[in-house]
Amino acid sequence: MDRPRIAKDQVLELVIQSLALGGNGVARHGELVVFVSGAYPQERVRARVTKKRSHWAEAALVEVLTPSPMRVTAPCAHFRGGECGGCRMQDLDYAAQVEAKTRQVEETLVRVGGLAGVVVEPCVPSPDVFRYRNKMEFSFAPATGAAGTTGAAVGLVLGLRLRDRFDQSFDLADCWIASELTNRIVAATRAFARAHAWEPYDARRHTGLVRFLTVRHLPITDQAAVNLIASHADVPAVAAWGKEIAALDPRIKSVVLNVNDRSANVAVGEAGEERVLAGVDAIEERLCGLTFRAGAASFLQTNSRQAEALYAATLEAAALTGNERVLDLYCGAGTISLALAARAREVVGIEEVAPAVEDARANAERNAIANARFACGDARAVLRHWARVRSGKTQGPEDARAHDRKAPVDPAAYEPFAPDVVVVDPPRAGLHERVIERVAELAPARVVYVSCNPGTLARDLAVFARLGWKTTRVRPFDMFPHTPHVECVVTLLPAPATGSPSTSPSRDTP
Repeated sequence: MDRPRIAKDQVLELVIQSLALGGNGVARHGELVVFVSGAYPQERVRARVTKKRSHWAEAALVEVLTPSPMRVTAPCAHFRGGECGGCRMQDLDYAAQVEAKTRQVEETLVRVGGLAGVVVEPCVPSPDVFRYRNKMEFSFAPATGAAGTTGAAVGLVLGLRLRDRFDQSFDLADCWIASELTNRIVAATRAFARAHAWEPYDARRHTGLVRFLTVRHLPITDQAAVNLIASHADVPAVAAWGKEIAALDPRIKSVVLNVNDRSANVAVGEAGEERVLAGVDAIEERLCGLTFRAGAASFLQTNSRQAEALYAATLEAAALTGNERVLDLYCGAGTISLALAARAREVVGIEEVAPAVEDARANAERNAIANARFACGDARAVLRHWARVRSGKTQGPEDARAHDRKAPVDPAAYEPFAPDVVVVDPPRAGLHERVIERVAELAPARVVYVSCNPGTLARDLAVFARLGWKTTRVRPFDMFPHTPHVECVVTLLPAPATGSPSTSPSRDTP
C-alpha cells in the first residue's frame, strides 16, 4: 500500500491508538505512523505535522475532537498553561499511566530486544502521585515578555524551564510534584533576589550571577537542604539570604552556596567551592532501614518511598542467603550495595564518580557495615583489568595506567573479585557490550539489572541472551508519575546448557 503524502505543517485528523515510549500518542495515517504529543488513546484529534520521515511523522496537538475517557483535569496551572515540560501526562488518569508503562516495557523488549517470550509483570505504581520528588532544580533567568509572568520590569524570574527551552524560565507558583516546603523556599528566594537586585544568569550569553536553586526535601526524615549555585561567590547579601531561608522552617537543616563558572548548564557546583551559610553541609535520608548522607552533590533516588520498593525488589531478585559475594556495578553512593550487604557475605561496589564513592564509604561507616567496600573506576576498565589478572597478565596500578588511559587511579579497583551475584544499575545509556561480556565471563549464579531506560535495557538483554543468559523476570516501577520514565528490576539466569551460545572467551581488547 502506498503511504499517503503529507507535508510539514499539514493538519491531520487522527485516532490515537496507544502511547509510545516517551509519552506521545500513536496514530496511523494510512501506512504512516504518526506520533502526537499531548494526545491519549481513544481520542480523535487534529494535529499539525512538525516532522516527516519515510515511515513515520511527528505532530503537535491542535484540537481534541473526542476526548479519551482516561483524560482528566490536571491540577497544575503551569501544566494546563503549557509552560512547563517537566510533567508530560498530568492530564492522563494515573491508573492509565501505569498500565501504559507496563505495555511500553513489553513492546520495547520485543521490538528492540527481540525478547518475545519474556513476561513483564504489572508496573508497580508510586505510593505518592503528587509531591513525590525529594529534589528539584530551579533556574534563574532574565525576565522577558515570554518568560516573566509579571513582565520585564522585575528583571529576574525563578522557576522551572519553559517547555522546550534551555534559556528561559517561568516564575513558579506551585509545582505539584515538589513538596509544599520546596515551593515556599522558591517564593522566598525569588522575593529576596529581586529585593537585592541579584543578576540572573543568561544561559545563552553565559553572563550573569545567580544560576540555580536546588532544594532537597527528604520525606522519610523530613529534612531539607537548599543550595544556591552562582557563577561566582560575591552574591549580594547572600549571608542574610541564608539566614532568612533557614528561618523559614525548622525542617531546613542546610543552606549552602556553590560556585559554577563553567558554560555547561548543569546545577552542580565546583568541588571545594562550597560555603555553608546556615546549618550543616549535608542532611540524611533513611532507606531500607539504613541512613544515607545527602550533600549538595550527592545522588539519591528522587522518589524516596518508591525507591524503597525498588530496592526491596532488587534484594528479592538477588535471592541472597548470606553466603554470596556480590558485585554492584555503577553503585553510586552505595544505597543498593549497603542494602545487599545485610544479606550477603561480601559486597564490592564500583563507581567512576569519585565524590559518590566517598559518600558510599562514609555511608558504610555511618551504618557500621564492615562487609562492603567500594572502588572508584570506570566499570569497563575495572572489569578489563580483572580479566587480565584471571588470564595471568597481572599489572599494578602504575603499569596499567601507563598502557590504558581509562585505568582506575584508585588502588582498591585492582583487587579482583569473583562474585556469585552481579547487580548492575547503569545510567540511561545502558551497558557497553564489553561490560556485558565481562560480566558473563565472571560466571555469576545470577545477574540483577536495574534499568532506568527500557530501550537500552532491551538492547542489553538481547546481548545477554546471545551470551547464554535468560531473562526470567521483569518488574517495572513508576518512579516518576506524570512523566514517561519507567524503571525496571530484571533477573537473569544462565540458560541451561543445551547447545546455546556460551560466554565469549576473555580478551585483552577494551
